[in-house]
Amino acid sequence: MPPSIHPVDLIAALRHKHLTPAIVFLTSRRACDDAMQAFQRSQVLLPQVRQQAIASAFEQLIAQYPSIAEHPLLPAVQRVGVAAHHAGHLPSWKIAVEELMRQGCLDAVFATTTLAAGVDFPARTVVLTQSSVRKTRDFTDLTISEIQQIAGRAGRRGKDLVGFAVVTPSPYIDLSVITKGLTGQPEPIDSQFVISYPMVLNLLKAHQLDQIQAILAKSFAQFQLNRRAEALEKKLDQLHEQMQPYGPRVCTDWITQWQVFDHARKQKAHRVQVRRREPPEVLARLHFLTPGRLVGLPKGRGIVLRQYRSRGQRSSMVTVLRPSGAVTECPAAMMTQVLDRTFDVAEAPVYPWCIPESLQELTRHLSELPSRIPALPILAQDEREELTESQIAQTLDEFPCPTCPSRPACQKDHAQALRLRQELHRHSKMIQALRHGLWHRFQARAEVLQEFGYLTPTCHLTEDGEWARLIRIDHSLLITELIRAEAFSGIEPQILAGVMASIAHDDDRPGSFPRMSNGLASLLSQVRQLAESLAPHEDPPLLRADVAALTERWIGDPTLTWIGLCRTTTMAEGDIYRLLARTLEYLSQLHTLRSTHPGLADRASRAIKALRRGVLEELP
Repeated sequence: MPPSIHPVDLIAALRHKHLTPAIVFLTSRRACDDAMQAFQRSQVLLPQVRQQAIASAFEQLIAQYPSIAEHPLLPAVQRVGVAAHHAGHLPSWKIAVEELMRQGCLDAVFATTTLAAGVDFPARTVVLTQSSVRKTRDFTDLTISEIQQIAGRAGRRGKDLVGFAVVTPSPYIDLSVITKGLTGQPEPIDSQFVISYPMVLNLLKAHQLDQIQAILAKSFAQFQLNRRAEALEKKLDQLHEQMQPYGPRVCTDWITQWQVFDHARKQKAHRVQVRRREPPEVLARLHFLTPGRLVGLPKGRGIVLRQYRSRGQRSSMVTVLRPSGAVTECPAAMMTQVLDRTFDVAEAPVYPWCIPESLQELTRHLSELPSRIPALPILAQDEREELTESQIAQTLDEFPCPTCPSRPACQKDHAQALRLRQELHRHSKMIQALRHGLWHRFQARAEVLQEFGYLTPTCHLTEDGEWARLIRIDHSLLITELIRAEAFSGIEPQILAGVMASIAHDDDRPGSFPRMSNGLASLLSQVRQLAESLAPHEDPPLLRADVAALTERWIGDPTLTWIGLCRTTTMAEGDIYRLLARTLEYLSQLHTLRSTHPGLADRASRAIKALRRGVLEELP
């Protein structure tokens, strides 16, 4: 495979073949910036007429978005007619690039795949330079939907009779991925519906408790769960058919009868100490811990490769594949959650208990998982106590098995019949969880709200619940508990905004930031302690002190310019803008509490006024 085409040579070839304007999709922000630097170092310049046209268009855009005038790429765009567009840029700059492209001022835009979705931004040609894209910390193959979104940008309505999708040679491109993307069916839409605490409060404010289950049943999320349940019900019918040859014999429940008899017969000879029974919640999970199941662990997540119990062990064990690719053994009791996601596993009889290709595929799936996946609502049930081994051995002579005419058939068929019955039980449990999963999650959230005093035992809103329902953002339980604890009393607006920024920020990219004040550090320590105490009920935020300090500095120093703020951190200005914009959203939620918490609402209002200046005033 030849090396990648140099950006300047690529655009020159597209210009020569009259394939401009073009959108060149690259894998990362860094790749887009490197392409622009290559043009800045080159001697390729546009004719003066075109340079003047771009300058005139920029003048009109600068009148509307003044921050564009200070953008470092503006001179280069004017000289070469090529721009970069990615999430690290300010929204005003991205709007300007899109407008220049629509006016026909640019020959090419170097962009990441975020441009492909959600923006009406066509071109005559789109160029695919690689088949993978950087997500979080790793590279993953483009999905079918992403490739089709990219290809769909080719061709301008009313200007081009045909659009062109060009694939350039590169050592990092897999043509099979591109081919599959252009010819395959898009991935199914997956509902991201999450039952949050504010949703529970607002539903109970507007509807009676007995009406809410029917409301949830009409959601798209429940529709998808029902489709999965229907597929499992078909498998359940097949399992029932396979179980028919193993129907009742002399004993009505001959499978259990033989299992107990055979186990007691073996234990009588060896006098092995009886293992302890697992707690009911662990027993309830065991039916779901099958190969391919995604589970939550004390640190991270993993995929189950097998469940077993070795000789001498007193608890069930699980072999789990970790995101790092490590295969570890841990007790089933360590599984904190059974998540609503399964993967196909090509099992193997020896370590690592699946074939290498399957292990590699599962590791890739783990790296691509979204941050939030719903957990299955598994209900622990109290089962009747089993007899101890000594009691079974004492009553061994009472079993009819030794003289039963069905004994040879039971002994022969037991293993297969037991496996089928376990599959029946597991599928039935799964169907029940899918059919009623949303309702169980709603009930679980309601129970937490009752525990904290936002709901009465009859699921009516308390006085605190009436104002808490207005906080409709992530980590709402943490924020309302902070308000109830009066953690924000008497603090300055910049400290309030700093705390809200640390709660709102969900990016763990490393970077250098200014130091925060002692007051902010003290309050953030209290917030962190409370967040840890609420971890069983709500995932804690990152609570990064550095981004809190950045927000505090922006509000606390009215003379600080946007350029000056950007120089205090390695964070891209587009990321800074999103951080401050999301902080504004969180502060506006606090501002809605004017009637119940006027002091807090006033501080939030002052923080909003100090925050919305410069670049943040350009867009609504």
